[in-house]
Amino acid sequence: MKNKGLALVKLGGSVITHKDRPLAANTGAIEGMAKALAGIGMPLIVVHGGGSFGHYWSVKYDMHTRPAPYDPHGVAVVHESMVALNQIIVNSMIKAGANPYAVAPPAYAAGHRPMAARIKELAVMAQNKMVPVTFGDVVHMGGRKYSILSGDALMSMLAKSLRPSRVVFATNVDGIYRDMETKELVPELRQGSSKRRQVDFKSGAGVVADVTGGMQRKVREAFKIASMGMDVVLVNGLVPERIAQAAAGKAPVGTVIRGRK
Repeated sequence: MKNKGLALVKLGGSVITHKDRPLAANTGAIEGMAKALAGIGMPLIVVHGGGSFGHYWSVKYDMHTRPAPYDPHGVAVVHESMVALNQIIVNSMIKAGANPYAVAPPAYAAGHRPMAARIKELAVMAQNKMVPVTFGDVVHMGGRKYSILSGDALMSMLAKSLRPSRVVFATNVDGIYRDMETKELVPELRQGSSKRRQVDFKSGAGVVADVTGGMQRKVREAFKIASMGMDVVLVNGLVPERIAQAAAGKAPVGTVIRGRK
């Protein structure tokens, strides 16, 4: 069942952290986005990435989405770094007047498998003036095995179960570019569009390696969500009012991936 009036917003790691500096939160950007989120007058669920927190330690400990018996100390460090980043975001949202409620993935997923009833509880919370704030994390897969469950993958998981009326990805660029050098923006893409093959997925030089796939993963997950019939908007989170505009159904500067009808 479609949750009319529900917005699902992803705050990318490239926006909430300085990805070229380990463990460096972009507090100015977080505060700006927190104010924008607090002003969204509709039920809201927020997902955020790891940026230079979780991704940094994931690379250090050679952890991936593939389930494996990773170093237990690495598992602890990666998870704790994501909890710390989540706390920074949640506290900023509280200061902005919102009602955030931190939710780790194991509260609604068993490994990579969604628990539908628990996910629906997130929507109920959102409809009652709370803002669930969840995040990509390292999750237990059974026995000694763990895996990285990315924030982008969580967006698809939550969108499939909840079918929100608005789906927004906030990154550190204006949207999807045909060419990074000219900054020519692709304003709209549709399922099956040949334009999908023309976009430039280059993420820029000198950034910390992103084990969850960077912009390519976001675009893949966005197309996956669009294939379920939902429009997906990619905007620049460094211009926080665009997040609010996209959540309100307006047309901000960005890229819209039209849902399959």
